[in-house]
Amino acid sequence: MKYVIYVLSIALITAFLIIYGRAKEYYLPTELTNKLYIKCRDKILKYLSKNKSATYKELEREIEGVTAKVFWSRKVMTVLDSKKMVKGIIDSLLKQDKIQILESDGKKLVILK
Repeated sequence: MKYVIYVLSIALITAFLIIYGRAKEYYLPTELTNKLYIKCRDKILKYLSKNKSATYKELEREIEGVTAKVFWSRKVMTVLDSKKMVKGIIDSLLKQDKIQILESDGKKLVILK
């Protein structure tokens, strides 16, 4: 009887770990995307605090090739299309009222508030 309880407990623990691992793997792309977005947003805000203003092109160059990964996985997510990423981050920062956009000489300047 004692061995049956041991075998059942090991089976339950193994099943729990398998389900937990699958759930982590299922949510991995979302987690990597969020981490990459936060990393790029922080890099843009740091660049703007240093330089006071920047064009879209400067911000695109700043986040080109930024990568994000989680410690429990080997998978890595990298910024390939920096135009889309900058556009999404700028829209989000505008909604949060952290930046403003000014137009000068036909160029859009992003300024930190």
